Amino acid sequence: MDLQGLSVICNGLGIALGDDDGNRIGYRKHKYCLDNLKDLLRFLRRDDQQNRDVFKEVCKWNIVSKDLIPIIEHCQEDLKVLVFLTMPVEPTSNDVLQQTEYLWELKSSITSSDIVTVIVSLLESPLENLESDVFTEDDWKLVQLVLTLFRNILAIQDISLHQKSGGTASQFLSRRDGFLELLFRENVMDLVLVITQYIGDHRSYLSHDNLLLLEIFHYTFMGQEPLLIANAYSKRKGAKVEEDTIDSVNSLKSIMEEEKDQKRLKVSRHPNFGGTFIRLTMISNMHGEKKEGGCSQMDCMLAVKKKGG
Repeated sequence: MDLQGLSVICNGLGIALGDDDGNRIGYRKHKYCLDNLKDLLRFLRRDDQQNRDVFKEVCKWNIVSKDLIPIIEHCQEDLKVLVFLTMPVEPTSNDVLQQTEYLWELKSSITSSDIVTVIVSLLESPLENLESDVFTEDDWKLVQLVLTLFRNILAIQDISLHQKSGGTASQFLSRRDGFLELLFRENVMDLVLVITQYIGDHRSYLSHDNLLLLEIFHYTFMGQEPLLIANAYSKRKGAKVEEDTIDSVNSLKSIMEEEKDQKRLKVSRHPNFGGTFIRLTMISNMHGEKKEGGCSQMDCMLAVKKKGG
């Protein structure tokens, strides 16, 4: 690895702008910032996956927090470098523990920044084209890039035995939940649901991303209690939805108790009776509005009781 060349590239990205109190208020790109970003991407693509020396040096120099995040926040430049840096650790590679710790640091830096808000804004035009049936290949590439980035960050969940024994596991779980809450707060999960509706169309570019979307859902629900996720989603929708969620859950519990009581009864008539079918649906568009023929999330419960006799 050309360590000196990598250092020159990273130092040539730009410089943070601050006020008199030392707070960052902007970022000024160097003249050859875009060229240096392309060179940095080439370094990452050629990085030895067994040792990942380039990845570790870039993380050690804190380039993501110092340069890459401000560049995206203030200049909305390409996300490819950040996607490569957040790729999952190869289990058979060297220094897995060190790589994992660096990934947790990246996740923490991204969560505490405004980068997710900026990234969501980049999807506005592609999603409008998707809805208008004028979705282009370039739109698809941008959507795929963003989805891959979110998948990568969501996948940062491994907590080593060393971290557990050191009593810091709760801190990492807090970081995990903090990023998940951020995705819900910034409507990212709504956008994922909208995009998911189009993967069944074989004519759509998005039909190639079914596995990517499945991984996003997998890492979203990994280690989570479903009810807690529903409550977190309800908080930003208002108190009424939260009350409706509780009512729905209470209703479900009531029906389940009723079923148990019915099973305990000994009746003299023919024991041919039906059960209870409960269906919880969540249908929303990217603005969280109620769709025609559907219902708002968690407040749509269909209870159908069949009785035979």
